[in-house]
Amino acid sequence: MPEQNEDATVVGKSRLALADGASSDAFAELWAQTLCEEFVSSGTLDRERAALIWHETVRQHPLPWFLADKLRQPTHASFLGAEWDQMQLQIQAVGDTCVFVVRDDMLVFAFPFDSAEHFSTLPTLVPTRGTLPEVRHTSFLLQPSDLVLFATDALAAWFLREQDRQPWRALLALQNESDFARWVQSLRSASRMALDDTTAILIG
Repeated sequence: MPEQNEDATVVGKSRLALADGASSDAFAELWAQTLCEEFVSSGTLDRERAALIWHETVRQHPLPWFLADKLRQPTHASFLGAEWDQMQLQIQAVGDTCVFVVRDDMLVFAFPFDSAEHFSTLPTLVPTRGTLPEVRHTSFLLQPSDLVLFATDALAAWFLREQDRQPWRALLALQNESDFARWVQSLRSASRMALDDTTAILIG
């Protein structure tokens, strides 16, 4: 259901970010959104500043007892931030949100995962407090005709499983969000995509 979606996206002029909040955590979508907003604003994953903003926002919400109990534990989210300058794509990532580049109808770049076997039920995530896991960095030189896809884990895993069948063609055929929602539901019903929050951004 859209209202239960814990994914967040923020797109700026030369930056974008995509994050997937852990559904079992308190205010996970807010944490994902805050991480994205801070990256697009600053160009870096500043967990400490994002956590301060998140905590301040959470304090403004009246809390039922079960959320107050959950807040004794950190809230988590996967994260991927991208920045581009004169066709150089620079990526920061924690967890299983991915970016793919398709060139001449072939998958030529995948990060941070390049195989569906790398996905796990316990991915590395950014916590609101505690030890920050390693932030993975990479860059890729784009060409004008490239198609760039950003995807949270359910769609990313499907994409990598289907890469030999050129799955980007199915995405390019979709006209709007309603088409996307129906397409995702059909894959879930056929047990071809995990029943999880599903978000994609296509550029190109």
